[in-house]
Amino acid sequence: MNIRRVFYSVLAGGAIAAGGLAVPAAQAVEAPVPATATASSQAVAADNWEYVGDFFWQSDCHAAGAAGTKWTKYKCINGSAVPGDDYELWVVYK
Repeated sequence: MNIRRVFYSVLAGGAIAAGGLAVPAAQAVEAPVPATATASSQAVAADNWEYVGDFFWQSDCHAAGAAGTKWTKYKCINGSAVPGDDYELWVVYK
């Protein structure tokens, strides 16, 4: 009986600890348009960035972004709470 109680206590504690350690990914933010820009240049600067996927290595993210033929621009954003882990690929489609 004691073994069962210890087992369930450890199992419940592990579930609580795993849920408490989960950190949400940082949100991607577009760079603001300078205040001195004209109305026509603001229209050009307003790109529609779309999320494509996550990559563990930054080099893999840049390789996938450069190899894409369906978009004109790409950027790799560090989307994880741990620096150097989990890069997000964002692109502007043609």
